[in-house]
Amino acid sequence: MTNTLNVWIAESESWQSFIDFQLPVTKQAEYTFLPNIDYFYISVMNNALNIIEDEIISAEAQKECLALAKALEIFSLENKRDHFSGINRELNMLFTAGLYYLSDYPSSSWILSNLYPPNMYSENIQIFISCFLSRKLDRKNIYCRYLIEYLKTGDIQQIESLIMAFKKKAEYYFGENIIIYFSYSLGLSLMKKFSKNNLWHDLLVQNDNKSFWKPFIKRNIDKAFPIWTFFPSQREALDKGILTNNTTTLQMPTSSGKSSLNELIIYNECKTNSEAKILYLAPFRALASELKNSIAKDLSSLGIKSKTIYGGNFPTPDEQKSISEVNLLIATPEKFLVFENSIPESLKEFSLVICDEGHLLEDRQRGLSYELLLTRLKSRKQSSIRFVFISAIVPNLGIINTWLGGVENSSIHSDYRPTHLDFAFLEEMRGKKRGYYLDVNPTLKYPQRYKLYKYLFDEELVLTQPGKKKKIDTNAGRSVAVSLKAIKSGNVALFAPHKRGNIGVEYLVKEALSQLSYYEENPLIKFASEEFLNNLVSYFSKIFGKEYLLTKSIAQGFLFHHGDFPQGIREIIEDSLRNGYIRLVICTNTLAEGVNLPIKTMVLHSIDRFNPKLPTKYEPIQLRDLKNLIGRAGKETKGLIIIPNKKDFERIKLLIKDNNYEPIKGALYNLVKELTDIIVKERILLSDETIEEADESIQKLIDSIDLSIVDLLSEEFDITDFEKLIKDLLVATLSYTQLNTEEKNTLNSLFEIRGEKIKSLIQNGNFKYLKKSGATYRLFIEINDKIDFQDEIWQKQLDPLDTDWLSYILDTVLFNLDQYETELEEFLENNKKLQLCNDDIKEVIKMWIKGNWYSEISAGLKIEVYQSLRLINSFLSFNVHRMISTIIKIAEIRIEDNLLPNSILVWPSLLQFGLSNELQLDILNMGLIDREAVLGLSSALYGAGYRHSDYESLREYLVANGNQLISQMDSNIPNISLEKINSFISVLQNRFLL
Repeated sequence: MTNTLNVWIAESESWQSFIDFQLPVTKQAEYTFLPNIDYFYISVMNNALNIIEDEIISAEAQKECLALAKALEIFSLENKRDHFSGINRELNMLFTAGLYYLSDYPSSSWILSNLYPPNMYSENIQIFISCFLSRKLDRKNIYCRYLIEYLKTGDIQQIESLIMAFKKKAEYYFGENIIIYFSYSLGLSLMKKFSKNNLWHDLLVQNDNKSFWKPFIKRNIDKAFPIWTFFPSQREALDKGILTNNTTTLQMPTSSGKSSLNELIIYNECKTNSEAKILYLAPFRALASELKNSIAKDLSSLGIKSKTIYGGNFPTPDEQKSISEVNLLIATPEKFLVFENSIPESLKEFSLVICDEGHLLEDRQRGLSYELLLTRLKSRKQSSIRFVFISAIVPNLGIINTWLGGVENSSIHSDYRPTHLDFAFLEEMRGKKRGYYLDVNPTLKYPQRYKLYKYLFDEELVLTQPGKKKKIDTNAGRSVAVSLKAIKSGNVALFAPHKRGNIGVEYLVKEALSQLSYYEENPLIKFASEEFLNNLVSYFSKIFGKEYLLTKSIAQGFLFHHGDFPQGIREIIEDSLRNGYIRLVICTNTLAEGVNLPIKTMVLHSIDRFNPKLPTKYEPIQLRDLKNLIGRAGKETKGLIIIPNKKDFERIKLLIKDNNYEPIKGALYNLVKELTDIIVKERILLSDETIEEADESIQKLIDSIDLSIVDLLSEEFDITDFEKLIKDLLVATLSYTQLNTEEKNTLNSLFEIRGEKIKSLIQNGNFKYLKKSGATYRLFIEINDKIDFQDEIWQKQLDPLDTDWLSYILDTVLFNLDQYETELEEFLENNKKLQLCNDDIKEVIKMWIKGNWYSEISAGLKIEVYQSLRLINSFLSFNVHRMISTIIKIAEIRIEDNLLPNSILVWPSLLQFGLSNELQLDILNMGLIDREAVLGLSSALYGAGYRHSDYESLREYLVANGNQLISQMDSNIPNISLEKINSFISVLQNRFLL
């Protein structure tokens, strides 16, 4: 292509953004391609014709093809096409979508081709191309019938017949009809590419057995978004042996086909061995939940049974039973470790372990469990386990691969993204009037780098209403204004690193509400129906109250998302965005925890994170984490990352350059490094005495060391080999290979000192109790010293709110634990505006189990809703729940002669989820996680005369009578919860989802 054409194509991309953001028309004259639009279009078409006449294989040819596609799309897209005349929009879009497909962007091709359905074309070849690209084949079309047969049978002769036919037709129409000639040439190029790049072709290369792959291919072509081909990243993984028996590590960007690839890996494993057991580790609860509703559902249609487990400290009876019945177990690492500790004999059968979001090996909260679990699994001698380790960003992928036992060529790295990302810096304009422009692609040269002037300008920076005025002159104000402007082009996520504070989510929410109050017409509410908004307002009002920020924000057409919300609320927010009901979400990184959402633009309010240990109190977010975060952006053909604050520009430039990413360290490495730094700084000589006398910050680190030793050990081993076993397992961790000599000495000393503590429990027979309890050594010793497990209350069948039980488990037991006092003090210190005593905690527990919501609890304690959220979802559901679960688990295994009453065994779960009986708990464990829905369905069951006996009977009753129950639901149940119940009943009727 000529230099002029290259400039014009780059300008056309800039012009698209200009139109999307509805910038002042006075700046349109600066686009030089517009006065030459006819010549521009003819040049692009000529180049397109030339390029499709040859096979588009090289990276350079694909890059040119993509540029031509981007140039053509403006003539057919809404809001842009009306600027041009004399061009057939339908045919132009057909050619555009075809070029996107040939450039290896099939998703973009599918989206664009569906904008103009096949019935808008007159020629058979054009109808066929439209059907092919939109994946909606029509048997009435003669060419489609060949493709239908090929997709059904894998008979390559069908495609070869099309290639021959199109070649002859193209030769015939050459010189006769340029449009039809171009159509057949495009069809020929598409079929040549498709013949060597489709599911049948690529899978038969792996295993030349059509009957083996037929169910999998049929399932994929029947999906709502039909899959006929693999992405380049997926093909590379296939070529490098992802389906072999080798351990494999894979780095591929977000949204580049990881889920489909995992489906294929699981299908291949189960098809090869019908008795196969696969463990899918998902470090986030949100990811585990999404996998249950995506991969697990898809695989169920192929006869593959699955179970998803996350949350709770100990396995439920249903979870224990179902493990032996499934092929696929989806679990968080923490939950799987609980299973290993409780029922190790049933978990030795896994032959394949998929490690998703592998970069979280370093995560402070989740990483230790992840690293120790993988160390345990890979150290097993009973069976050979194959690992598939997947992450969007692992700079030291080869080291991870070697650690897990992979061979030299089994480490796979792909940079392919199905959508392109642009970056833009918000810069201040010079002049008398205040204004800002977007400097797009600031690290590139003209014309790829361009400026969108007057992005925010004049009246957009001074909002007015009769009698009041608001200036947009703060960082938060600019971030919100930028986001509200960006909704014109698609969904927007405004990222903040914290929940509260002046760089926090809720601060930005208040700013957004303030700015929207000045708008004559709210631009956000038009994307959702009035019914949807009213349903959510009603739902959130019941849970949080009318004055809570989330209730106020949805009334204005946007939502926010952070870690204080329970999983059910998070999913409602995610579904609202996914289904196109809202255009703006303000969020922390919780929204990016493994969940794929349609975000067109991401605005980064700040890339600094609070760290009280530093003199400055803030530190930059790691580039690796930022890379993973921005990977969530990109919808249709491209995404945009906007950085509104100048202080972040230089660090973002490092991110754009795509290097200098921090390597992944094991979580144990970070733990030991922190301890070593403290030991050196404070000149501590490690010994049993100095550890016992250390302050709480060090004690917490020691707790993690103790847990590491316990988690690395199996329940039964020869005590004479204790020291050697500990050393061998320690050396087998990822962290040990990454520590320097001084840090290794620290770790060895700690394991030796703390190992003696653990060894004493082995010698007196208490180790098995510690192992099964999941407690730290410190908590285990305190519980055993302070609690009388012979008290008669342990044998009573009790109501969950029984006065004697609450007095015993809370007043006598929990409130007298040093660990509880320490954790309550820490919680109150981190929430300085809260002043609570044990009586308050007890009252909250009673209200929560009775079914009260955050709004009612806040009113009862005279605290803010956000405080009750943190109190319940953090302190009660994590700290208190963990300690009480541990106490009851120790009681269960200590009192061997008599089984504990079920009312006591389930009490920690009733506390965690705010439920009052076993019926509600069984409903929740079946998969209905919306608490309001659980309460409503249990009430309907009692109203229908159902008497609860056990989990399986309940499941059978719901499958048989679920639809009738829904029709008899209380009219006070929110519509959102009714929809959740409907979906829940539908899932229950699928016998392959347990």
